[in-house]
Amino acid sequence: MPLVNNVTASQKARLHLLNLIISSPQGSRLKGERELAQDCKVARMTLRRAIDILVQEEKLERRPGSGTFITYTPITHEFRLKSFTEEMTSLGLKPSSQVLLFKYLKADLIDSSLLGVPVGSELLKFSRLRFADGIPLGVETVLLPTAYFPDIREKDLSGSLYKLLKERYGIRIINANTSFSASAPSHEIADQLKIPKNRACLELEMIDLDQNGRIIMLANCVYVGDHYKFNLSPHRDSLELEIREKDVS
Repeated sequence: MPLVNNVTASQKARLHLLNLIISSPQGSRLKGERELAQDCKVARMTLRRAIDILVQEEKLERRPGSGTFITYTPITHEFRLKSFTEEMTSLGLKPSSQVLLFKYLKADLIDSSLLGVPVGSELLKFSRLRFADGIPLGVETVLLPTAYFPDIREKDLSGSLYKLLKERYGIRIINANTSFSASAPSHEIADQLKIPKNRACLELEMIDLDQNGRIIMLANCVYVGDHYKFNLSPHRDSLELEIREKDVS
């Protein structure tokens, strides 16, 4: 749409930058100020002032020595018992997954105690890199007893695990004991999430229970700290439930 004649240079620069913010992936690095000024045909100082305002509005971020970047908008998760797939879809984002690990192993003493299965029982362990609109948000690692969930295949893990367990096995996750902690990612996870090794992350440890009160899943989730946040709204009558709910799937 052509600009009308009375648009000022400052407005022109702002409109150009806003269009870049809307049309580019979150976290993208902008061109240099000189090139941006040439693109929208304004003075460099005018372009810089427009950037300053957008930085104050937290739409852009200046990183010394690196440039100007489109600010990440953290994914806000209302802390209810929803799968990652359900939550991202409800926010208008496209969820996707990449399976990083898929293997069978024997339950050791700790896994046996947590899951309530005999030592040596067969477990399925898998890890998935979770995306929202193509942006990597976290790595989730899950342990499942194969006695409860036979014949899960790697290709079954492209969508919601909750939906898979309910539709194929008749198992509904109705509660989860969850602990939160701040953590630094391992080198491997940092590489998978494409973040610096010192980037703050949010780590969740979860023990899931089904409709019969059985412990049927252990999960560890590491989310990029400034991409993802949880909202808790505890009430006196439901405090225990609120702090037990979680997100995995």
